Amino acid sequence: KGRFALQLHSGGICQIAYKEITLKPLTYDGPGVPTLKAANTPLAKDEVMFADFESGTYDGWTVAGNAFGKAPVKISDIPSYQGDVNARGSYCVNSHASALGELGQRDRATGLLTSAPFTVTHTYIRFLIGGGAHANQTCVNLISEGQQLHTASGSSNNKMAEAYFDVSKHKGKTVQLQIVDKVSGGWGNIGVDDIVFTNAKPKVAKVRKPARRKKKTQSERTKAWTPEAQLRGFTVPEGFVVELVASEKDGVINPIDLTFDDAGRLWTNTAGMYPLDPNPKASWGETLKYMDNPDMQWADERFRTIKEMYQGKQNGTDKILIIEDPTSAPKPATVWADGMTIPQSFLPYKNGAFIAHGSEMLFLEDTDNDGKADKWNTVLSGFGYTDTHTMSHLLVRAPGGWVHYAHGALNKGNVVTVKTGETDRVDYAKTGRFSLDGGAHDVLVAGLNNIWGHTLRGNGQWFGSEANDHGHSVTPMEPGTGYKGIGNAKIRSYQPQLTPPHKFRVGGTGLSGLAFADDTAEGFPAKWRDLAFLANPISCKINVVRVVRNPDGTVTSELLEDFLDSKDDWFRPVNMQFGPDGCLYVADFYNKIISHNEVAREHPDRDKTHGRIWRIRYTGAKPPKTINFYTLPAEQLPAQLKSPILWAKRAAWHQIVDRSAKQLAPAVAAICGDESQDETTRILALWSLEGLKHYDGALMRSLLISPLGDLRREAVRAMGNMPVQPAELAARLTPFLAEKNVMVRSQVLRTLADYGKASPALIDLAVGFCLPDSKSQNLGGDYERKFERYLARMALEKYPRELDQYLSSALAAKQPTSHLEWAAKALSIEARAKAFLATWPTIKDKPLSAEHFITACGLLRSPQVVTALTPVLAANGSEYLVTMANEHFAQIASPQLAKMLKPACLRMLTSGDADQARTAAIAADRLTIDGLDAAMAGLLPGKGNDPAFTAAAVHVLARAPTAHLETIKSVLAADRGAAAHIAALAALAAVDAESAKLLAPKVAKGLPAASHAGLAHRLSGSTAGARLVLDLLDAGTLSKALVDRTLVARVAASTKGDQRTAGLLQDLQAARAAQVKEAHKNLARFLPAAAKKNTNLATGGALFTGLCLSCHSVGGKGAGFAPALDGSAHRNSEHLLTAILDPDAAIEGNYTAYRVFKHDGSAVQGYLAREDASGVALRFMGGGEMVISRADIASSGFRSGRSVMPAGLIDAFSPEQVADLLAFIRTLK
Repeated sequence: KGRFALQLHSGGICQIAYKEITLKPLTYDGPGVPTLKAANTPLAKDEVMFADFESGTYDGWTVAGNAFGKAPVKISDIPSYQGDVNARGSYCVNSHASALGELGQRDRATGLLTSAPFTVTHTYIRFLIGGGAHANQTCVNLISEGQQLHTASGSSNNKMAEAYFDVSKHKGKTVQLQIVDKVSGGWGNIGVDDIVFTNAKPKVAKVRKPARRKKKTQSERTKAWTPEAQLRGFTVPEGFVVELVASEKDGVINPIDLTFDDAGRLWTNTAGMYPLDPNPKASWGETLKYMDNPDMQWADERFRTIKEMYQGKQNGTDKILIIEDPTSAPKPATVWADGMTIPQSFLPYKNGAFIAHGSEMLFLEDTDNDGKADKWNTVLSGFGYTDTHTMSHLLVRAPGGWVHYAHGALNKGNVVTVKTGETDRVDYAKTGRFSLDGGAHDVLVAGLNNIWGHTLRGNGQWFGSEANDHGHSVTPMEPGTGYKGIGNAKIRSYQPQLTPPHKFRVGGTGLSGLAFADDTAEGFPAKWRDLAFLANPISCKINVVRVVRNPDGTVTSELLEDFLDSKDDWFRPVNMQFGPDGCLYVADFYNKIISHNEVAREHPDRDKTHGRIWRIRYTGAKPPKTINFYTLPAEQLPAQLKSPILWAKRAAWHQIVDRSAKQLAPAVAAICGDESQDETTRILALWSLEGLKHYDGALMRSLLISPLGDLRREAVRAMGNMPVQPAELAARLTPFLAEKNVMVRSQVLRTLADYGKASPALIDLAVGFCLPDSKSQNLGGDYERKFERYLARMALEKYPRELDQYLSSALAAKQPTSHLEWAAKALSIEARAKAFLATWPTIKDKPLSAEHFITACGLLRSPQVVTALTPVLAANGSEYLVTMANEHFAQIASPQLAKMLKPACLRMLTSGDADQARTAAIAADRLTIDGLDAAMAGLLPGKGNDPAFTAAAVHVLARAPTAHLETIKSVLAADRGAAAHIAALAALAAVDAESAKLLAPKVAKGLPAASHAGLAHRLSGSTAGARLVLDLLDAGTLSKALVDRTLVARVAASTKGDQRTAGLLQDLQAARAAQVKEAHKNLARFLPAAAKKNTNLATGGALFTGLCLSCHSVGGKGAGFAPALDGSAHRNSEHLLTAILDPDAAIEGNYTAYRVFKHDGSAVQGYLAREDASGVALRFMGGGEMVISRADIASSGFRSGRSVMPAGLIDAFSPEQVADLLAFIRTLK
């Protein structure tokens, strides 16, 4: 046995043969000498591990900058959103994970690691590398005497891959390794591990230095094609032809809607005033403020001016046009209404038309029958108009005397029904309806973002289209449905949300029109019938989807071959309708620019002089002659319900109802009951009878048992609008409790809600649908269960008196308790309290379940419930309820509950049990329980090792800081954790500014740098605290890198007159100006690359995958929380590059960065995926998601002017890399 120690100098080599020997590396502490240690990764013979960083230190490396921290990062500490980084062992270099700053935003840090000099002794140096693909910017370099010998960069992928340098020519030379991170934008990070010297050639692609790039000039199309040239560029399936209906030569400019009246005339519009945002340069944060504050809008002259245009007090320049015969050669359109301001949709009705007109829903009339509107009527008023492209639009006539409309995500408004004065809140994406007589309005569907496709099929099924796809390119949209979307504003808090029905993605981020081929003959051939056609202005195509909502609720769908493609990338299909001749008509916005946010609203390239309407005709069809249904004799109308063309069926339905032609009821009823007719014919006949208020009991009974699901559903719906008594309605609908078709089942509940009257039997029917909740949202059973519970409770809310009486009846006693408990939630507080107290004797002597506790806490406005619950909360052994209250505080917090929990919390604080004291302190903090501060202050000195208690206690004491000034100071004098120190300093600043000023520098320096942003945000809430922030910034204790628009706004609000605030704002403006200047500089550098022909698609694809798919998606692949990039081939190169180089310049609403400050001052920033009572979920570049509990959140909000997409993603790219990237993007058609 023996020991030996080996020390090598100047890169010498020593070969030792050994047997049964243990090697222990000894650290040599001489300056600049790396420690070679036993490798964590198995090495081949003759291989040497130069650095695997398993010591957890940078021994032997010189550290500069702030990207690499003080030591290698522990693998377990790498943020989950970076995914699997493919590290070896326990430590690695990762300049994102080790950098200081907000989680998710650490790529801004830069730095340099440099090894000690060493002599090249082997043929190769191999290593793992990941991170940004910025050549010479995020890289590993081999240098000698300051000269770069080799370099390798990442591939914009956090997962490290092997790379190597061939150093055979440098043997014997003294060299150094550098690990470099010079990039402060997107993918500004580098990952490295396991640097090995080897003589065996690694089996990986050799990393070479990039060749010199050749510049090419830019070639961008700037002129519109003529309609004739555009026509030659269309491609459609064999047997179809495209024909021009109208163009700018006929007065059609930027059309955004089209519809056919009952004479077969085509109505369209001009939209030359689009876009017309009142504050086009507002940040997302400013936009939100405008959306929420009508007074702020009214104080803004531009808002007032635009609203006066929508109200008709000032004239706009847009028009509503009529093309008398769209089947003939193009002719100038007739102006039906002038002086309009972007009329987004119109629906002809009797002697006029309903118009979606910004803040107003109008009905314009032609009272003298001269072909021009001359009377202006306001039906609804108060829609939001902050964002032009998400205002109310897409008017669709529905049975029962309703008109449906869609509403986009970035507007909010209190919508007044002018006729009645009633108000409904319409926020974010919705669909709603109003009655033809203007007397009623309600909201039907909540969610998605922009529903630019919204249609009622001939079979009575509603479908919609989400502009950004998200798996909802063509989605079922039956009334009552909810979806995830911007704002997540549900109709009711308990409304379930339909999951995406498709795995495929159509592509594009502006799906804008939806039409189904529902004609049964004389139109498109059988292959193309019963399909959904999608107008896609981003990809310049018309896409096709086969979609079927199955009786069990599942959706069968398939993305089919494109129906139309265009060589003209100014072709912008934004709306479609099948016409009286069975042809598909397409509104073509015809424009170089289509995206609302792609460039500035006033950009000169926004074309306002062109527009086209096209007709796609099947050459093998024999289109029928168009009939003017306005003048058709009444007795001929029923026969037209049998027409193979859906337009004719609908026109006949309209005229039967609008003329109140009750004498036609027998003939219409005969068609409705004729089983030889197709289902759509019978449904349109039923709609006609419904409009006439004609009830035929025998007919309806037969329809309600029809084997045809859609007809059966429509019969259930129509029953609610017919003159039928409650007893008969209950008798007819009760059998549907056993119905298998989920769309029929849900319609029963909508019918009960719309009927307007209730009886015990009808209430009992609704309660019968209150089945126990399901655990998942899966279509085909679980989602439908949730949906029915939601519809049932919402229907019962309309009949509170009848429900209250029912719950104490013998009929209710037959229902399961679970049904009754859910139904009771539809009652008022008083009635729900009464129902709860009826069950209280059976549960009060047992430990309360979470459900019962939450229910009781929701009823504390009832004195009787307070009386019943108080002794339970105050009794010994009620500590578990305090724990339960902490878990559900966001749902149950109230002043009354705080008062009732005080005795239990005081008992727990004085119990001597540390766990109980901590639980009580947290409850006092979260539930704002007063009167416990003295007890908590007394315990604080002994709680130095309990940061949770300390933080909660400080928050409580901060509510009365004057009474606990010395205690608060004592917290600041000791090491009590970041959360406690931040809260204590903010409290002290509010009441003792001088003491806070003295203590602040020490406190700030003692906090982790990651908590500084939270400290500044918290302090800026008071005048003294805001001045303290300015002091700390002046002294350099807080870095000015923390300053953003949000902080400046908060500080400015509290320190009016302090010139330092103006200086901060000037610095911000200067920094933004520099950012814009740099973006323009890079744009000029990269634009010539757009015209480069000899590109490498493989390289471009790799860059795209690493750079873009970490947030976006294509073809359903990628992180997918940012807009899908399918169809990006049709985006202008300049605008595409601008969006990448300067993403803060044109942020798409909900893609503004969302920041959460935790109590410990740390901040997390990302894309807001969802926010609810439980907390906030953020998503990050790379696809990771983090859920932050509400209990951990101090404050949160959007960051004004900051996009989720980081700036500088391609700043370090070479022009050739940009050319490759753009070439690949041009393949995304």
